[in-house]
Amino acid sequence: MSVQGKVSASLFLCMLAHVPRNLDESTPRRYSLLSFSQRLKVAVDVASCLLYLHDRGMLHGNLKPTNILLEGPDYKARLTDYGLNRLMTPAGIAEQILNLGALGYRAPELDTASKPAPSFKADVYAFGVILMELLTRRSAGDIISGQSGAVDLTDWVRLCDREGRRMDCIDRDIAGGDEPTKAMDDLLAISLRCILPLNERPNIRQVFGDLCSISA
Repeated sequence: MSVQGKVSASLFLCMLAHVPRNLDESTPRRYSLLSFSQRLKVAVDVASCLLYLHDRGMLHGNLKPTNILLEGPDYKARLTDYGLNRLMTPAGIAEQILNLGALGYRAPELDTASKPAPSFKADVYAFGVILMELLTRRSAGDIISGQSGAVDLTDWVRLCDREGRRMDCIDRDIAGGDEPTKAMDDLLAISLRCILPLNERPNIRQVFGDLCSISA
């Protein structure tokens, strides 16, 4: 569908005639449909979409795998449900942020804000969590048991990083293949930077540049 001509300051709802599978459906726990190269391509596509939005002063505000559609045989990633915070009441925004927290995608600075609201850096945090999901094939809300006790996905990846065993985090379906482990390690390092504290967290342009420098 294409739209031509001048558009007034109105709101439009665009829908795809065919709804592709979303990222949540494409990384099931028991098997993998995506090679590492495909996962990296999805990451670059999503970062490119976020960069497009952020460069135009728009937030996503609700970034999670179910809002990332994968289209066609090459798994072209498309974002949905972005910018809806502009249409929502403060109570609706607060509920959306609360739901993101329950799923594991809420930036920690929103936990302590008196009036939590979506932000560019909060989008980057959610993207970092999604990168971890792509690499580990675990869900953000998973509780992972180990020698240090039960932790969530982000704490588990941080722990593996501190202990110098990043590759232990990587999905075995891709870690044991022919694709370069250095690229996997580089992508995991980017995911860790995305979940740094607010003042240390990169913007999406920096993240996109780092992703494009990875060779798979």
